[in-house]
Amino acid sequence: MSGRLRELATRPRERAQRCELCAEPLPDAHRHLLELPARELRCACRACQLLFDHGAAGGGHYRLVPERRLRLSGARLDEETWAGPWAPVRTVFVIVDSTTGLPVQHYPSPAGAVRAPLDRPAWDRLREAYQVLGGLEPDVEALLSDRDHGAWIVPVDDCYALVGALRSRWRGLTGGQEVRRHLTQFFTDLDGRSAGAPATGNDRSPA
Repeated sequence: MSGRLRELATRPRERAQRCELCAEPLPDAHRHLLELPARELRCACRACQLLFDHGAAGGGHYRLVPERRLRLSGARLDEETWAGPWAPVRTVFVIVDSTTGLPVQHYPSPAGAVRAPLDRPAWDRLREAYQVLGGLEPDVEALLSDRDHGAWIVPVDDCYALVGALRSRWRGLTGGQEVRRHLTQFFTDLDGRSAGAPATGNDRSPA
């Protein structure tokens, strides 16, 4: 993970007032561009979103972070499955790196997002079981999975917003009650914004 993304994940993101490309004023709710190869998230106005709404725009230097959120039905992992690809934590997210084609695993911590080794054979088995993961957009989408709540395909900025919020609330070794309450509320809200997708399907339709 780049230094800039680590910075975004280690503190709550300040409200952006202007587009970071053209300085156009922004509403509170707006989308982001991922700047490559630095992997920096940029707040974007509607015009800049449209400009970079395909991979070839700007030579691929900017990628528009998508909006789809898919709940993977039946994808709550049992203890044996969880012990395969994941780090020994309750919440993880996996992003496919477009430069290597490899999945990269991260998990929240009091220091921000921590990168952890991912067991590749176990990940491949997971993709075979849940074919929808084959449509994960590199760099800008993530598989977000929680041991208790289930699994989703989400925009990558959702993951870093969650990491920053947990870091600001973290107390002690395990995070404390406030972190657990925030996790529950986050996944409840995410469910309300997500379309359902069979875990064995490969639906690319937007949420």
